[in-house]
Amino acid sequence: MSSVEAETTERRPAPRDDTHKTEYEILDRIIADMGDALVVDECYVHVQPRRVFVRVHPDRLREFIQYMQREHDMWQFGTLSGRDLGEELQANYHFFLNSQRVAITIRVNVPRDRPEYPSITDLVPGAEFVENEIRELFGIVPVGHPNPRRCELPENWPRGEYPLRKDWSDPRGLMERSKTTGPKPREEM
Repeated sequence: MSSVEAETTERRPAPRDDTHKTEYEILDRIIADMGDALVVDECYVHVQPRRVFVRVHPDRLREFIQYMQREHDMWQFGTLSGRDLGEELQANYHFFLNSQRVAITIRVNVPRDRPEYPSITDLVPGAEFVENEIRELFGIVPVGHPNPRRCELPENWPRGEYPLRKDWSDPRGLMERSKTTGPKPREEM
């Protein structure tokens, strides 16, 4: 990776050295065991210590989560975040491998025109709320979610409006503060 590329991308692979030995052992085993479920070119150990990133094919996510729970002591769920990558949207599940003390981010990319992947809520109950959040704010749908409901936006929020997508422009001023929310201007105090 050139120095210019390193400055413009989040992907910062770590060198294969003793500092990152544990992380590379984990990643190498994951690729050996589940490589066909991964986009291997997008799996790496981050230069920041104790961080591993893997990209999983959406239709293999549940199988991969079960494998990680069984083989890598992956039980501590942190959160789920979303990203708008242009043609694709991305769901990022953040876990902690307890016995190895390593954080792993499991990425799932879905096409913008059909942003669906299988829910993992029955495997990871802590994901219930944040899977609803990602559906609501990014329009990424975790199919099979047991309790799809609003959690952040008001019930009357328009369908098809996803405020965390890059192309959303708030055409109706939905995010403008009303007179009853937020701090009052100094002249009104």
